[in-house]
Amino acid sequence: MARKEKAQKQRKTGVSPLQRACALAGLLITLGVIGVLAREAFSVPAPAILTVKAEAARPAQAGWIVDVMVANQGDLTAAAVDIEGEAAGERATATLDYVPGHGRKKASLVFSTNERPEPKLRVLGWAEP
Repeated sequence: MARKEKAQKQRKTGVSPLQRACALAGLLITLGVIGVLAREAFSVPAPAILTVKAEAARPAQAGWIVDVMVANQGDLTAAAVDIEGEAAGERATATLDYVPGHGRKKASLVFSTNERPEPKLRVLGWAEP
C-alpha cells in the first residue's frame, strides 16, 4: 500500500528525481558558462610578448639553415612578425604570417657562411590583426 501511495504522490508532483538531477545539472552548466563569459568580457587581454630562439642549424647548398622558434606569451595574436638573425656580419630575415596568443611558430634563416653560424636573434616588429 505504501508503494501505491508513494507512486501516486510522485504523479501528483509530476517531477521525478531524475528530472530534478537533470535540472540541477543544467543550472550548474548554465551558471558556469555565464561565469566564464563574464570573466572574458571584463578582463583585459595581455598584448603579444614575442621571444625568438634558435633550435637547430643544418648545412645546405647555400651555406647553413638555422631553424628558429618564435613564441608568444601574450593573449593577443601578432601578425606579420619580422625576425632577424645576424652572424659573422651577415643578416638574414624572415616574416611569419602570424603567431597566435600563447602559441609558437617556426621559421628558417639562411646564412651563406661556411662555418656553423651562432646568430644573434631578435624580433623586429609585428602588427595587430
